[in-house]
Amino acid sequence: MDRRHFIIMGLATLLSRPVATATTGKARDPMRLYIGTQGSGPGQGIWTAHFDSASGTLSDLHLAAEVERPTWLVGDPNRPLLYAVSETGNDGQTQGGVLGFAIYPASGALTPLGRVDSGGSGATHLSLDPASRTLFVANYGSGQVAAIALKPDRSPDAVQSLQTHAGSGPHRRQKGPHAHAAVIDPSGRYLLSPDLGADRLFLSRFDSKTRALTALAPIVFPPGSGPRHLVFSPDGRFAFLNTELTGEVYAYRWDARRGVLTQTARVALDAPDFAGTRSASELAVSADGRFLYVANRGANLLHLFAIDRRSGALTEQQRIDCGGRGPWSFGLDPTGRWLIVANQASGNLSIFAVDRATGKLSLTANSLAVDKPVAIAFFP
Repeated sequence: MDRRHFIIMGLATLLSRPVATATTGKARDPMRLYIGTQGSGPGQGIWTAHFDSASGTLSDLHLAAEVERPTWLVGDPNRPLLYAVSETGNDGQTQGGVLGFAIYPASGALTPLGRVDSGGSGATHLSLDPASRTLFVANYGSGQVAAIALKPDRSPDAVQSLQTHAGSGPHRRQKGPHAHAAVIDPSGRYLLSPDLGADRLFLSRFDSKTRALTALAPIVFPPGSGPRHLVFSPDGRFAFLNTELTGEVYAYRWDARRGVLTQTARVALDAPDFAGTRSASELAVSADGRFLYVANRGANLLHLFAIDRRSGALTEQQRIDCGGRGPWSFGLDPTGRWLIVANQASGNLSIFAVDRATGKLSLTANSLAVDKPVAIAFFP
């Protein structure tokens, strides 16, 4: 048997093994952190490091895969697999890319499983529906959202369905649609896509058998809002959305039977007299559903909100310096004890300890220099 046969057999064995999940709140052996960047060219791409969830320290940083502008990452919760976008084609001449990798946890090495076109230009965000073996990608440059099939070996296959957004706004960045996220809801029946350029949240019904997307009526935002990202609460009852251009957070009650959002709150991150650029970037809900974290890229802050479990209303509990400049994104580690921020402008990852009783953050002395970090993914 040749070497290629052994490599294929080894990958098959890896992919057939379930991923061991971290026990919330308990320290465990070091896990892997993967870091997406805006880097391009030789020596740039997806980086990896050890993360020790007992001490909150990062170490052994090295390049895992050369990829042009891997600005968003998503892991398979059940298998050692990582998916990434390649945010290319924003000039409108070419398409972006979607890539799959097999993970070797001991070394952090990424073995390519294939690359396919993203269905539009400037791929910027991914979500994964493991049940239907589908990746959803938001193409910022062309304002399109695509459903991409995964092969039985979980490598990316091809675009199965495509939704093209329409609309514009008054801001200089809103000359046309710019899909900024593609999020499958917890029921697996609906896809939601905030569009920065169109000032809309587009909703589609998703058929898990055919992977067809059927457009529903969008939610329209005030002109110049710039919807960016959306997350669901762990129980699927609420959804939270931030607007990049106005720096606001919207809370909704989610009816998964009808695919209907009902607004319950709207909160501004900055004071009315704020003189800087308003720019909300990332948001995430704690594993217990009690807290919402939001990154404020304009003011270089992180905001903590308590979530009312009955109404979804938000009450601010804390705002704290992000530990750098330009907090593009962040992630809560699987134990719930740490929050790591990707500070794009200052080129560093900052690490915060999380008080699980209050949700409050404390900046640690731990930090890691990374060139233009914009996305992170944990692999336990």
